[in-house]
Amino acid sequence: MSERFESVEHFSLVITQISSKIPDEGITLEEFLDIIGERGLFMSCMILTAPFLLPVSIPGSSIPFGTAIFLLSIRIGFNSPILIPKRFMNRHISKHDLNLILNELLNILTPIEKVIKPRLSILVESNRIKHFNGAMVSFGAILLVTPIIAPLGDFLPSYGILFISLGYLEHDGYLVLAGYITVIATAIYYILIFAIGIKIILIIISYFGLHP
Repeated sequence: MSERFESVEHFSLVITQISSKIPDEGITLEEFLDIIGERGLFMSCMILTAPFLLPVSIPGSSIPFGTAIFLLSIRIGFNSPILIPKRFMNRHISKHDLNLILNELLNILTPIEKVIKPRLSILVESNRIKHFNGAMVSFGAILLVTPIIAPLGDFLPSYGILFISLGYLEHDGYLVLAGYITVIATAIYYILIFAIGIKIILIIISYFGLHP
């Protein structure tokens, strides 16, 4: 796949085109990726964040979509084909749900498109940084599929992936940097949630006298 898309105003048009191609009976993840087509691996990762850009996402969607993002981003880093397991690719999504999340993606992209521009090129230009960006998207995807119960648990890493992918495609290093910060902040947030959970469990165990 090509790793660059033409210009920022085209992204909204692409989302609209994808939405118009969804059949009434719905679509599988494999068919959805086929519709995205040869628009670039970062473009695919960006669109696959769509189910999670609302504070409340579609239940059960983080694992198949997050896994697809992870495997696509691994391909960016190592420049080699990676097959996504059929059990993820065959997940069916209704037309109503897809239109809902793609419309939300349109609403989010529209204001971003007004301010995005080429800058801080050190974060978008070289093959080495492309591999690093792919690794950061992979890390964000791992956070996305991590089975942790936390407010905005899918919401935060998906925005990190979106910012890195869109920033790379449009040569906007500031947006890429915002993606780095979001992904790292999400990891810290998860660690804190995990630590608090362990602490609560230990307090409960101690309260009931169950400790050794």
